[in-house]
Amino acid sequence: MVIADMIHSCSNANVAEAAVFCIGGAFAERVNVAARRNGVDAGRFVSIVVRDFARRASNETLDGLSKKIAGADQPLLRGLVHVLEPALEADAPFFDDEASVFAYGALCGAALHESLVRLH
Repeated sequence: MVIADMIHSCSNANVAEAAVFCIGGAFAERVNVAARRNGVDAGRFVSIVVRDFARRASNETLDGLSKKIAGADQPLLRGLVHVLEPALEADAPFFDDEASVFAYGALCGAALHESLVRLH
């Protein structure tokens, strides 16, 4: 249940940013560095990583995460740290689906407009 709550809550960029702020310290700075490296703010970075985790995590992965956060004082924040750690590596892949969809739509719209202009 805690993992589902973390995914639901931290899929929102504003909540994700607040969660990282609550964790604070060197971890928060690492998140900010990774976000800047990928051209987004910390909240957006975290929300994208969390949504990607939710899409890809197997039942084994979810069970493992449950065991790692069992008994933690703040299991939601501890779970978030574990989910984010792999994404904080310098060579970790990062793909912003929403920005890509927007860019693709803008490109398609521009191509359609250009085609229509040529017809007239």
